Amino acid sequence: MGKKLTEARVKRAHRPKTGQDFLWDTDVKGFGVRILPSGSRTFWYQYRPRGGKGRMIRIGSYPAISVAKARKIASTYAGKVAEGGNPAADLQAERMRDKATLRVLLAEGGPYPRELERRGVVNIKPALSSLHRGLHGLMSVEVTHLTRRDLVNAIDAVEHDGRPGAADDLRKFTRVFLEWCVGSGLLTANPLAGLRRPMHTRAERLKAASNGGRALSDDEIRKLWQAASEESFGSFGGLLHLALLTGLRRGELAQIERGRDLLADRIVVRPEHAKTGAQHEVPLTDLMRQVIAAAPITTSPLLFPAVRTGGRITSWSTWVDKLQQAAGVDFRLHDLRRTARTLMSRLGVAEDIAELAIGHVRADLIARYNKDEAWAGRRDAFERVSDHIATLIGARAGAAVIPLRG
Repeated sequence: MGKKLTEARVKRAHRPKTGQDFLWDTDVKGFGVRILPSGSRTFWYQYRPRGGKGRMIRIGSYPAISVAKARKIASTYAGKVAEGGNPAADLQAERMRDKATLRVLLAEGGPYPRELERRGVVNIKPALSSLHRGLHGLMSVEVTHLTRRDLVNAIDAVEHDGRPGAADDLRKFTRVFLEWCVGSGLLTANPLAGLRRPMHTRAERLKAASNGGRALSDDEIRKLWQAASEESFGSFGGLLHLALLTGLRRGELAQIERGRDLLADRIVVRPEHAKTGAQHEVPLTDLMRQVIAAAPITTSPLLFPAVRTGGRITSWSTWVDKLQQAAGVDFRLHDLRRTARTLMSRLGVAEDIAELAIGHVRADLIARYNKDEAWAGRRDAFERVSDHIATLIGARAGAAVIPLRG
């Protein structure tokens, strides 16, 4: 028969040679101390919840916790079990709550970033940045306590701040994150399930169409190129020149490294830098080589680094505003991509070649069966664009100029 656990009994208990021994208390059923061959003594409470399997809860180590205190804790657990509770499950849920706030789940190196890295997701940084900025007021909230209203309010706040694109991103990235929470057992259902942006009204569709950007005219290309050549624009000016010639996105251009992404005959946009998540390559032309050669060599590995930090160029809006004033041309950076693509069509490049040239992926079935990279056609497309722009800026004579309508 067992005996009441006392300090003396626990202290004098013999170590087992192998395995483990338990000494059980007679005052509180299920309360005992486990002794290991190492001499370790640990208090536990053992019970069986209604309709469930036996469970054990670790109370603490002796002598860090006394027998009397351990018995009191075990007695509390016994009371909960008598009322139909499951203290081990309650403790597990509490630990999960501590680990399941947005701040913990989204932290650098945390569970969700690790999952995105494991899956090879390309746009990890934009996704996490959107979540951190858009949900900053909810970071201390456990995901189980997030409500649909909380999340919709956060998305609406971004929308009302005049950033509809950022609001769309937040809606998308939050919904995907919550689906991961459901799959990980942190949530039973996605609180944003079924949430979609309301259908656009006719007025909104017309406004969106009018804000869809444009291709620059010949005269605007010339003015913009000349203004960007001023020394005060530095790396940003070179980046703008290459954007006109290649149609690459600003983020792709800002991450080009000299020793890694510039080959003898091409520029390589790595998958982790490409919006599509697929590697994209641009054939080099003579004018592209001139732009690259004109970029100052610094200690930064980047082709177009920020002057002060040597890192990626930031403050895009500020640079664009300055260049707009210097050139007298109203433009967005993405208009340069539209201009390169439009030039290809107007210079006689076939549509499918032009789409491949600027890095658009083929439609699903076409991509599945057509594996031709059309390198010769893409090289010809960029040669035509470079020749045209070279003639506009006076860098090359003799090439015919096809007037562009803005």
